[in-house]
Amino acid sequence: MGINVWRRFGDLIKPPAEEVVTVTTVHGDGTVTATTVGGGAVRLRCAIEVTAGDKAFAAAGEVRGVAPVLSYFEIEI
Repeated sequence: MGINVWRRFGDLIKPPAEEVVTVTTVHGDGTVTATTVGGGAVRLRCAIEVTAGDKAFAAAGEVRGVAPVLSYFEIEI
């Protein structure tokens, strides 16, 4: 059994960070345009079914899954 050097190298680096985005436009070529929490617009590959207005998890230039819609509360202590 041989050693897969590429796989061992991949184990050393961190996985890409995930962020929650809001889908704004679904394109016919398998991509979507989404806005980030910071207000920026990104175009991502998408292999799952999403519609405009959905929240999704994105990492490494692609949509990884649908995110739940949760309320945001800020409490000052």
